[in-house]
Amino acid sequence: MKIIYFAGFGGKINSFTFSNLSEKYPSAKFVVYDNENPKIAYEQIQKQLKNIISEQSLIIGQSLGGFWAEIFGIKYGVKTILINPSIEPNISLKKYGLSSENLENYLKFKENKSLSEKFSIILSSRDEVVDKKPVLEKYKGKTKFIYIDENHQIENLEPIFEEIKKIMK
Repeated sequence: MKIIYFAGFGGKINSFTFSNLSEKYPSAKFVVYDNENPKIAYEQIQKQLKNIISEQSLIIGQSLGGFWAEIFGIKYGVKTILINPSIEPNISLKKYGLSSENLENYLKFKENKSLSEKFSIILSSRDEVVDKKPVLEKYKGKTKFIYIDENHQIENLEPIFEEIKKIMK
């Protein structure tokens, strides 16, 4: 199974999460995208996925990356793990000084559909960055939420690795 990882706002390929993920799963791919302009981000992601996605892929998205992982998980019908997903970036990204136009443009990509293939949602109980309420409302009754005792920046990745093992079966 090919793991495709979408980092959150400002996430880099040498981030703690991806470094550990790629150490455990060396074939994992890191998706690079514009954090401010969703129109550009969508095109960048689409172009990268075209060459690497397959039915055996597992998309993992964290925070803003969870927003994009949800969209492309639905589009391609692949297994998906959302970690502290920001499914309302038009709200959660205001604090980063994005233009009103870009914040509004995120609404054009907001997914009204829900993931239906095998998927998981991991939420940090002490997340101080992303509001869990929209995710809980959207996916209530559609999946079991996995809560971990962490802040938004997750330090103990074992629960994520355990979920990867489960979802890859």
